[in-house]
Amino acid sequence: MTHRILTCMFVMLALAAALAAHGGAEHVTGTVKTLSPTSVTVETVKHEMVTVALTAKTEVMKSAAKADIKDLKIGDRVVIHAMKNKEGHLEAEEVAFGAVPAASQHADHQH
Repeated sequence: MTHRILTCMFVMLALAAALAAHGGAEHVTGTVKTLSPTSVTVETVKHEMVTVALTAKTEVMKSAAKADIKDLKIGDRVVIHAMKNKEGHLEAEEVAFGAVPAASQHADHQH
């Protein structure tokens, strides 16, 4: 039980550090609803539709490895780190999707 609590605390701290590293960025999390070569529309957990522009500088990560935007499919769960451009529209700096490898299956088998 103690191992699970420590694991959860470590994961929360790692996520907080990752979010802080993207200072000023907006985070769009949800399910891909529409996809084009220039944008992705995500339905958030609050059922809001958010469209984010894709640029030549957008980095794409699938399961924590570099990928191509063509690997992204409608229905995939994503986390997009975006900044507002001078017109006030969101532009994706990074699009992350796919399963993240489990930190350890060992914790699930301890009593």
